[in-house]
Parts: sequence; C-alpha cells; structure tokens
Amino acid sequence: MKKRLVLCLLSFFILAIIILSGCELEDIVAGKPLAEDTPLSVTFIDIGQGDSTLIKCGDSTMLIDAGIYSERYNLISQLKSMGVNSLDYCVATHPHSDHIGSMSEVIYNFKVDTLMYPDCDSDSWNYVFDACDEMGVSYYIPEPEDSFYLGDATVTVFSPSRNADYDNLNNYSIVLKVDYKDISFLFTGDAEAEVEAELLEKGYDLNADVLKCGHHGSSSSSSSRFVDAVNPAVAVISCGKDNDYGHPHKETVSTLKNRKIEMYRTDVLSTITAVSNGETVSFYSGQTDLGTFTPREDVSYTYTGNKNSKVFHIETCDSVKNISNKNKVIFQNREDAVNKGYSPCKACNP
Repeated sequence: MKKRLVLCLLSFFILAIIILSGCELEDIVAGKPLAEDTPLSVTFIDIGQGDSTLIKCGDSTMLIDAGIYSERYNLISQLKSMGVNSLDYCVATHPHSDHIGSMSEVIYNFKVDTLMYPDCDSDSWNYVFDACDEMGVSYYIPEPEDSFYLGDATVTVFSPSRNADYDNLNNYSIVLKVDYKDISFLFTGDAEAEVEAELLEKGYDLNADVLKCGHHGSSSSSSSRFVDAVNPAVAVISCGKDNDYGHPHKETVSTLKNRKIEMYRTDVLSTITAVSNGETVSFYSGQTDLGTFTPREDVSYTYTGNKNSKVFHIETCDSVKNISNKNKVIFQNREDAVNKGYSPCKACNP
C-alpha cells in the first residue's frame, strides 16, 4: 500500500467530511472537543524529552504516558487547551520518569476512569497508585491480546506478558495498536529490539499506517525487521530538542529514510496531530498541513551484497550503486544474507 500525498481534490473531500461532521479543521488540530461522529485524532504532545500522546475517537479519550514531572504544567495546559476534561483510559507504559513523571498530576487534574500499567516493580508506581486511590481511579495490568473499544476504534494490547522477566525496564513497556476502520497506529513505549523480536515471533498483526517509534528514536528500538513488519507510511518520534541522548539516533533515521517512510519529530515540529477518517490519515503541526497519506501496499525488499566486503544493503542504499556487477550478489531476504556470512550495512541498517 504505497504512500502518496493525496491530491487537492481528495483534500477538499476530507475537509468536506470534517465540516459535515460538525466541527472545523482548527478544532481538530487544536484538539478541541469533537462531535461523536468526527474522525479519530491522535496528538503527539511536545513534552520535551519524554512521551505523551492523546487519542480521541468520538467522545472517548485515552492518554498514553505523561512525560516528566517538570513538564507537568505544560502537559496539563496543553490537555486543557484541547478540551480535555476527562479521560476514559490512561496508559502508563512503564515506570520511567520521562513517561510517567506527570501521570499523578494528570490523575489529580482530570477525571480519569481507568489506568493501565505493566507488571513490573518500581518505587515510581507509588505516586501514581496513591493518586489513583485518592481520586477513585481503577488500575489494572492488561494481558496480551486484551482489547477494548475507544469510541469506534479498537485498542489491542500486544505486550508485555504478565510475569515477564526483562533486565531492562524499557522492555516492560505496554505495546498497543489502535485500529480505526482501515487506518491503524502502533505505540511501543520504550520497548527495544528484544521485545520487537518477540512480537514478530508471536505472529501478531503489527502492520500499521503510523508507527510511534520506540524509545524516542533510539537505535535500541525500531529494528529493521520490526519496521518492515509494521510497514508504516509515517513514523513519529517524540524527543526533546538538542537532547543529551542524541535522539533520534542516525541508525533509526536511516532505517526510515531508506524505506521511504515519512518521519515527523516533536523536537522539530513541536506538537503533531494526526486526523483520520478511517481511509486516510492527515498530519498537522499547529495549522500547518504536513500531508495526507493512504495505507501503503505490502513492501518486499531484496538485499544487495558486496562479495568483497561481505556487507549487504537494502536495495535503496546509496552504497549499492558503487558495487560493481561482478561483486554484486542479490538476496531475496535478510535471513539468506546473514546465513551466507554477510553483515548488515551500518548506514542503511537493512
């Protein structure tokens, strides 16, 4: 399903749908209250070096993560400016401060119905659970393949399993997918390559039109096999401007670029809003239209190896054009290249 920018006629068609649904475009972009029959909106909130995403579908709302504690006033202000008074669900993906630092403040400032969190021990949960107990919020640990409705959208949890055992707290991140008609979003928290491999092995339907890149675009996540399985038209990275971690890492940027996946970053664009009518998804930064996308066709890649260097590349890598025909070998899949002793290119990250 090939990514393409929709022509003006289709853009007018989408705007007509929005207007007929009883709301103005600026209401959606600003995140103001929407009528029940309006499209799905997903807002990737600029919260500095942290994560927070608001999802609305009809009159239902869900917040995934809440950024660091020092950004609590910024987050609360942005949520209120988007017309949020209550939240059906809050998802605390894992107990790192850049994801749940302001979650207790969200619970104190908005009427929250349910909080989901992973099965892992951390003192950081105490603040969140205390707020839940004080405000009467129920909280529970979801299981893989649990699903629930968010308006007309379906939310499915993929990871982690109860009693999972990881050395790194990032890997306990709740991974979930939001499906709205023909459009889907995949959210991975800070889950790293270890979990990505597990999800692939379990055979989950990871295909999504929009991928929220794991771990702020770190090279520890967004492995090439995982990105190929998701096959997104757009990838969104939430990270702080000039952050100390160098996020997003060049490996992740190369993985996306060489697969012709559009990349939007909060450190560059600030808060990013995606709006979907279930057939296409349009992106905005403030009132700036970033583009409209349709689902991509399934993409299959061949890989090109260099007999001299014993390195293999994705077919779109710039290095491929410098390989002479006599030194060029074509592999139909990545596993074949690895099994024959070739190493992946560090530039294109095949």
